[in-house]
Amino acid sequence: MAFENELAEIDAVGPASADGRARLIALTRTGAGGTNVLARLAQALAAPLTRTSETIELLLSAAQQSWIADQRDPAATRARDYARHLIELVPDLPDGYRLLGFAHLSRGEYMDAYLALSAVKTVRSAANFDNFRALARNLMTEVNPVSFDLGGQRYTFHLTAHNAAAIESSAFHSIGLLTEWDELQYLAATMRPERIAEVGVLVGNHSAFFLKTFAPTHLTLIDADPANLPFIRTAASFNLPDGPQPEITLHCAFIGADSRDAVTFAGAEVPMRPLNVLVPGPVDFLKIDVDGGELGLLDGAAEVIELYRPTVMIETTPTTHAPVLAWFAARGYHERRTFDHGGYRNVVVSV
Repeated sequence: MAFENELAEIDAVGPASADGRARLIALTRTGAGGTNVLARLAQALAAPLTRTSETIELLLSAAQQSWIADQRDPAATRARDYARHLIELVPDLPDGYRLLGFAHLSRGEYMDAYLALSAVKTVRSAANFDNFRALARNLMTEVNPVSFDLGGQRYTFHLTAHNAAAIESSAFHSIGLLTEWDELQYLAATMRPERIAEVGVLVGNHSAFFLKTFAPTHLTLIDADPANLPFIRTAASFNLPDGPQPEITLHCAFIGADSRDAVTFAGAEVPMRPLNVLVPGPVDFLKIDVDGGELGLLDGAAEVIELYRPTVMIETTPTTHAPVLAWFAARGYHERRTFDHGGYRNVVVSV
């Protein structure tokens, strides 16, 4: 309701007015976004633009939010156009080139993405987007899949730019790294699970590490985005451990408190299932990354967690962090390690 009130106040004074633009900036600084906010940003930026700190902040927000909103629509142009306006006004701002490069990656324009991300090298800045530049170069020159050695293991991944999170993972893979390497190294040093379940697999970065490092007997992979499934399959097949092969099960489902035939996720209808339906047997380690849906997932995961008492690594948001820790504490779990990434945290808990 408070969010709707802010939008109503912005509409009352007009998004393009000085007061409306100031209110809009204040709102976006809280993390507010979505279709309604983007609509007001478009109105605020419709007039001829001059270089002011206010206009720059509005353009940054509009470009970033448009890229996230349109990441699955290669025909969308607004993130690209906002980024171009930003560069025209502030040609020495690295974020303008970053957002332009990201917009071109999402549109499948890999040469343009490479050029935009290369342009960062021409401005004085500590910003480094070399991993995204490497991804654009690999996709542009059809170097795909990529293989690299890391931590004594050989990894292979198929690169992709089909959504924002996949771009981030593929950018790391393009320079021979795995995402969340600190977390993975901590897990490797503190446990040796045989039965692993991963909820929120994306393109298989973590599951590849689990296969190589732990050589588990069972690996259950669950992701709600049908577009991720081909990359999960190839990551698993590329990165099988030496010796006995694990039993790998892949499910496309949204994990929630109960079962439903269909819920909408990432523009597709997928089934919703509680975790105990898809992980019916023992599990030693459970990794959860569901971008803010932690509490709903835990409602349907209590049976598995309370029965098998696995070590858990779960990503939390600023909103869900404290409630998630309280949920586990009520079940006799203790916080072992927290990795703080600013906008999110990875928390490892065990009994």
